[in-house]
Amino acid sequence: MFIRNSITLISFGLFGYLLGLNAEKIEVLVLHDKLTGLYNRHYLIEHMEQLLALHKRYKKRSSLIMIDLDHFKRVNDLYGHIIGDQALKAVAECVRQHCRASDVLARHGGEEFIIICSDSNIQESRQLAEPIRESVEQLRSETLGFPGPQTVSIGAYELSSDEELSVDQLFSRVDKALYRAKKEGRNKVVISTQEQVEK
Repeated sequence: MFIRNSITLISFGLFGYLLGLNAEKIEVLVLHDKLTGLYNRHYLIEHMEQLLALHKRYKKRSSLIMIDLDHFKRVNDLYGHIIGDQALKAVAECVRQHCRASDVLARHGGEEFIIICSDSNIQESRQLAEPIRESVEQLRSETLGFPGPQTVSIGAYELSSDEELSVDQLFSRVDKALYRAKKEGRNKVVISTQEQVEK
């Protein structure tokens, strides 16, 4: 009887342990991008909603940075999607190495990445964005998987302390900054603020 009960307890313990492992794996799959290992769009939206709620309460400045790989369709067309995936992973890792512990880096979709910088002003955003742009441009061909260079265009928007925006509005504003960076020749950082938008 004692042996049977012991086996039952061990079985339940093992089952619970495996359930815990599966829960962790499920969480990773649900919240992370499979290719790059970064947070995915689902997590990004959730975190932005939390950020905006905290921003509304505490009135702190925050920034959103959007990064887009220049001419990436050409890379996929010329070298194939396997090389394209290698380049995406290389750029993702390069960006990750520049982020602070408090920053949230996510793959927004395709060849776009977003960094949420809590409690961060426009100067700090530029200090983060410019080194990222430079480092990506310097990635070696063996890291990228093709001759390169690969460049990125970066748009950033500072959410001022008195500004109240929805997630969609914030996305729209940082996307406009990114569009300007593309329009002005790519491989460029463009920072936008509430004051510039309202001019």
